[in-house]
Amino acid sequence: MDNFGMNPVNLLAVIQAAIAPVVLISGVGLLLLTLSARLGRIVDRTRLVAAELHVAPDAGRAGLEHQLAVLRHRARLIRLSLTLSASAVGLIGVLITLLFLGLMFGWNIALVCTLLFVAALSCVVVAMFVFVRELSESLVALELSIRSPGR
Repeated sequence: MDNFGMNPVNLLAVIQAAIAPVVLISGVGLLLLTLSARLGRIVDRTRLVAAELHVAPDAGRAGLEHQLAVLRHRARLIRLSLTLSASAVGLIGVLITLLFLGLMFGWNIALVCTLLFVAALSCVVVAMFVFVRELSESLVALELSIRSPGR
């Protein structure tokens, strides 16, 4: 092993390179918090609509079943967005680990780190698109809950 890992200048460079991914983890953490809260609200609303469905007369069941279908779809979208966001955090964690291991062992990991960073950013971007899709679905759910069962 050479002295590459013992040089404080090189260590500082790696720490600086790790700052951007750490900031990304912080931002994705806020996204995860938001998504988790939305999923909780969807679950709560689903329970209410399911309870209404169990006591509803046959005439009102179709509207409630449609609301449940929309809520189920929204929950799946949120789950996908949560999965992508958590995957991004995992990829960034591996990236930061590789940065430090590369420094310590003198590995050339530039390509691997670049690919990990691009993969993490791709996960975040796709998660945001899925989140925006879920937001538009929430407006559909709002319209369904506003409509009276007789319409």
